[in-house]
Amino acid sequence: MEAHTTQWRIEGMHCVDCARQIEAAVRRLVGVRQVKVQYLRRRAEVFGDATVAPATIAAAIEAAGYRATLIAPSSV
Repeated sequence: MEAHTTQWRIEGMHCVDCARQIEAAVRRLVGVRQVKVQYLRRRAEVFGDATVAPATIAAAIEAAGYRATLIAPSSV
């Protein structure tokens, strides 16, 4: 299956534990291979199968209590 990477701007993180909560929430999604959340930059990078819809990733982040905005590839 083809790998896919998405970049996210995250709002609402207040500490490193917030970043860990986001990583755990997204990592549980089927098809996600790796999640890297950078607390200081307020960014997340999600590596996974191309079948993982951005809306599904955003919903997982928002269900964890944070706001997620997909960053267009050209602005990364």
